[in-house]
Amino acid sequence: MYRYSAMDAGGQMQSSTLVATDPGAAALALLRRNLNPLRIEEAAEGAESLGQILGRLGRVRRRQVIIFLRMLAALLRSGITITESLSVLHGQAMGYRFRAVLEDIKIHIEGGVALSDALARYPRIFPAVAVNMVRAGETGGILEEALTSLVSYMEKRAALQRAILRAFIYPSVVLLVSVGVILFLVTFVIPRFLTLLQGRALPWNTQLMFDASQFILGHGRLLTLAVAASVLLLVLLFSVHESRALLDRYKVYLPLVGPVFRFSVIVQFTRTLASLLESGLPLVESLRLTTATVRNQAVKDAMEVALERIVSGDPLSLVVRDLPVFTGLATALFRVGEQSGSMDESAALLADIYEAQLEDRVATMSAMIEPVLIISLGGIVGFVAWSLVAGMLSLYS
Repeated sequence: MYRYSAMDAGGQMQSSTLVATDPGAAALALLRRNLNPLRIEEAAEGAESLGQILGRLGRVRRRQVIIFLRMLAALLRSGITITESLSVLHGQAMGYRFRAVLEDIKIHIEGGVALSDALARYPRIFPAVAVNMVRAGETGGILEEALTSLVSYMEKRAALQRAILRAFIYPSVVLLVSVGVILFLVTFVIPRFLTLLQGRALPWNTQLMFDASQFILGHGRLLTLAVAASVLLLVLLFSVHESRALLDRYKVYLPLVGPVFRFSVIVQFTRTLASLLESGLPLVESLRLTTATVRNQAVKDAMEVALERIVSGDPLSLVVRDLPVFTGLATALFRVGEQSGSMDESAALLADIYEAQLEDRVATMSAMIEPVLIISLGGIVGFVAWSLVAGMLSLYS
């Protein structure tokens, strides 16, 4: 990495950085850009470029990355060089963070760094799966096809995550509204009636509401601390490796939501594996990268152990059969892929099959949870209203 000061054709001074093997190569690179180098010096060891700093601190939307990769594949397919393509895409990029990242990638490629190595400098923007698919495409001379496959993989993965997120957003919002309504009624509405009805013989439901309201108001600080402690405990459980693995192991067996967790793991695993195999990576390396992307800690730990068996010579179908999260269909299709030599096609077929089942499960879960939550919220509000009306009617008894 060299820092330079140079003068352009219009007499304007420019200062920036570039990557080159030595100062002479850096000067030649500047001359090819029609810049007259005035000062070239090696950057301090460990110095970060503006793109690296922004890429580390800022956040680039996944949609921007997908659009960039798709346009890069199209430009390369049309015969434009990588540096020219990056120059075009740099001007089209939205957001100063991503433009700075693309500028840094372009500088490194001009200095002789491979595209995959330049992308690897930004792991928060380009994950290891993307970097390795690009590297496999460079090695096999099929970079355009690898980029197209990568874009398809990232789009399908993003669509799957959006579908699962949408399925849980509505129930979560309804649940939060329910808690808010209950707290409002218990802490604000009911105490207004308490002064009017206090000291009288009240119906059981009215008395129950008053007792609950007094308890919550009298122990509000303690209850708040208890809720905060519960949330903190839950966060800690998911932060500790052993407890998270235990929760992830059994959450796939929960009624209604368990199949959603299970099928999402299968789809994510098989989709990533298929994309890596299609890009030309060997099976063991593809499985190692795929395992790193799995979010279910129990499955991840089991696959890391299974990788050792595969390296020792066990077939994937035999290893998958011993993992409870995978189904008999997965075992059968992996066996077919091993026998026919088309493991990528078998993995892609599995991903398509279980993605359709996952969509059905998500739709079923949403259709069942939504009315239950709405009826529960209506029942709670109705019970509180009934209790207050019964208390008011007791004044006339």
